[in-house]
Amino acid sequence: MSPRGAWCPAGPRAWLGFAALVSLAATGCGGRGFAEVSGTVLVDGKPLLGAFVTFVPDGPDAVRGVGSTNAEGRYRVIRPGGKVGAMIGTNRVSVTGGDAGRALPPRYNSQTTLQCDVKRGSNVFDIEITTK
Repeated sequence: MSPRGAWCPAGPRAWLGFAALVSLAATGCGGRGFAEVSGTVLVDGKPLLGAFVTFVPDGPDAVRGVGSTNAEGRYRVIRPGGKVGAMIGTNRVSVTGGDAGRALPPRYNSQTTLQCDVKRGSNVFDIEITTK
């Protein structure tokens, strides 16, 4: 029999399995995937140094991401294993710590009202905290 007419011993099921693996690799765990998120945190118009910005997605497969702010208030979200990015979808966002010299209002941390809809690609989520 010529190679042109040869039958693949693995059969069509192997190709379906291969296609599923390629699909999972392209989208990430659970099919949701991850995307880069960065931004700036300001308190009353001034950069917040040393704060933690935490992204918590909805769902049972949720993987948290955390960024820490530098002297300019800038952060970049990292998830476990040192990988860049937050989980795609709606994330609750909280800001804790920092050099504000006073406690941040609960609406930005323990009772956060902040949300970010993380989309594929690069996302910028700037946070302006008001204490007055």
